[in-house]
Amino acid sequence: MKTKLHIIFLFLLTNVLLAQDPHFSQFYSNPQFLNPASAGLTEEHRLVANYRTQWPGIKSAYQTYMLAYDNSVDKINSGIGFYAMQDAAGVSGVRLNQFQLSYNYKIKINEDHQIRAGLSGSYNMKSLDQTKLIFNDQLITGAAVSLDAAAYQNITYFDLNAGVLYNSRNVWCGVVVKHLNTPNVSMIGKEDKLPMYIGVHGGVKKFIGETGPNDTEVKKYLSFAFNYRHQLNYDQLDLGAYFFIKPITFGVWYRGIPFKSYAAGYPNSESVTALLGFEIPKKNIRIGYSFDFTVSNLQLNRTAGAHEISLIYEFASIKRKEARATNKIALPKF
Repeated sequence: MKTKLHIIFLFLLTNVLLAQDPHFSQFYSNPQFLNPASAGLTEEHRLVANYRTQWPGIKSAYQTYMLAYDNSVDKINSGIGFYAMQDAAGVSGVRLNQFQLSYNYKIKINEDHQIRAGLSGSYNMKSLDQTKLIFNDQLITGAAVSLDAAAYQNITYFDLNAGVLYNSRNVWCGVVVKHLNTPNVSMIGKEDKLPMYIGVHGGVKKFIGETGPNDTEVKKYLSFAFNYRHQLNYDQLDLGAYFFIKPITFGVWYRGIPFKSYAAGYPNSESVTALLGFEIPKKNIRIGYSFDFTVSNLQLNRTAGAHEISLIYEFASIKRKEARATNKIALPKF
């Protein structure tokens, strides 16, 4: 059983490393990471902090931190944003530090329909903590310091992404292509191109209860949404629903493609996610917590699932709030 577990873990680890991109269960809490066309989908200013720890039951698993800011610049029909992210993966101490700028231009069809086209560029620093590794020559010679380790070097590279987003009062759909320039991410001086990543996301929102002048205050809604990603030979699909009853959001998600297997006996089913979000009344602050229940062969009692926390603060001038009071763009809060 122990050997079987190691095989499963190595298989999933290879999947994650080949994909090269971290992921979030609360992907709408990471709008710029999801799609550069999502920057500025707010009244004016937005600050976001995210933290995710994946498989804490496995020693030195994956941890991701992110801080982001974006702004709606209506005078030039644009959205702009910036984020800083650190992703730490595995016992080898591989770290990716990413700093990204996003811009998109909005084409307003009418008050409730718009299309955004966006670009983002990021500066990336990838490093490896060699003190956490034992190399082959150390096993042979018993040396404390490896000569093979000199082949591994920390690297930097530039990455380019593009996306399009359509949204209305009840429907949204976006497409994103990441790593357009397929940068070389090899740490040993060879050719290792980061493959293009294609994502499609969207959903529908049904407003159940609205009050206030001209029904401008949303009390309840139900949303169904999806987020599909493809990179190399790997695919991942998140499919789920949100129910909002002010000030609380409940969500449930399934991650996987059950009819597709990467190898015999290893179906593409990863997790079921439960989400709880809360808005602090009159403070423009949202707090979200989600937990991923592992349903793959790794099993929940071994991985301990995944925890994710998001903190979002939106603020705008009174004039801007009044001008955008009826603009209820259909995107989930988490």
